[in-house]
Amino acid sequence: MKIKNFFFRNQHWLLPLLFLLVLVYATLRNYFLPVSYMDGVQCGVTQYNNYIIFKNSFFHLLDHLNLYSSYSKEQYDLFKYTPSFALFFGLFALLPNALGLFLWNLLNVGLPILGFSQLLGLNNKTKPVLLLLLIPEMLTSVLNSQSNGLLLGLMLLSLAAIQRENTLKAVVFICITGFIKIFGIALFAVFLLYPNQLKKAILQAFVVMLILFGLPLIVTSFDTLRQQYLNYFDLLKNDGNTFVKYSVMAWLNSWFHLNISKNIVLAIGLAIQLLPLFFQSDYLRKNRIIYGLSWMIWVVIFNHMAESATFIIAVGAIMAFLSMRDKISIYHLLAFLLLFLLTELGPSDIYPRYMRIWIVEEAQLKVFPCVVFWIFTLLEMMNVDFKKFKRLNYSWLNKINLLTTCWKVEI
Repeated sequence: MKIKNFFFRNQHWLLPLLFLLVLVYATLRNYFLPVSYMDGVQCGVTQYNNYIIFKNSFFHLLDHLNLYSSYSKEQYDLFKYTPSFALFFGLFALLPNALGLFLWNLLNVGLPILGFSQLLGLNNKTKPVLLLLLIPEMLTSVLNSQSNGLLLGLMLLSLAAIQRENTLKAVVFICITGFIKIFGIALFAVFLLYPNQLKKAILQAFVVMLILFGLPLIVTSFDTLRQQYLNYFDLLKNDGNTFVKYSVMAWLNSWFHLNISKNIVLAIGLAIQLLPLFFQSDYLRKNRIIYGLSWMIWVVIFNHMAESATFIIAVGAIMAFLSMRDKISIYHLLAFLLLFLLTELGPSDIYPRYMRIWIVEEAQLKVFPCVVFWIFTLLEMMNVDFKKFKRLNYSWLNKINLLTTCWKVEI
């Protein structure tokens, strides 16, 4: 109780401090453990290999080299982002690795916090707790030097801009997201619930996309840029053609031994995701931004190449979804416990290595709680009342003093 009271009284400085510790730890750990080992053999890959890939892409762009070729002497794995992202990374690439890595991690930690602070409708009592519980997933992302924290921040900021009817700002954020990872453009679907902004968004998106596409022309020719994009889309077409990582596709295969084409699963998932648009329930009209949070979960769980570090986007959206509620049902609470124990802590050293592999890879338990929450968001937007399903006595929940101190638990 004393710890809880201390946290709530001092959250204004304690939360930023905790996120700063995550940032400093991840940066120092990765920088001072610069070489990876595989089966005890040094393999010459830095712990911040993704940062090195991004950095090299900027210089490859300057040198008019194919961004999507293998450069095994410089880095492990391929560059899988747009030429515009390669140009953007020049802001970090020209700095010493230690400083550049720190600033890159700072962007990926700081932007989600900014996004949460801008999003309207969050419960001020639950938001700090949920941000605190986001830290494990944040650490997973930052330790991989990935761009997913940046994507989460941009997506939340775009939704906040839509709430404030700042269409241009929302369009810019969504377009930037799309030029980092193409699935980010899915958030344009939210404008279907904002008809007064839709036409303006379409026109503005065309202009912003054109500008972002042409930015690399500052350092390269049009023919070279055109070829870079042909190479980029060829990479996307062939990347993981049959292999699936942590996704609905892998979950269906693991649990039900269903080896369905990922394109079929994706099409079915898209059709289900669009269902709320046909219901237009009172709940959806009052809580339209939850449709955007639902898309943020969707783009992760239906991405057949999603990695463990990608899940900060889905988990961040789930945290925002929960914080928009004054009351939480037993179903949400139990799903949240699964999310924290399996999705967030699943890849961590809290479990033995064999158990981590089973949770994340074999049983696909990292993705499962996200699938559950995706279904929850859809059911709520279609105005399905969870109270109809109450049958059991959940009085034991009164003993739980973590989240129930912030929410009124519906039992």
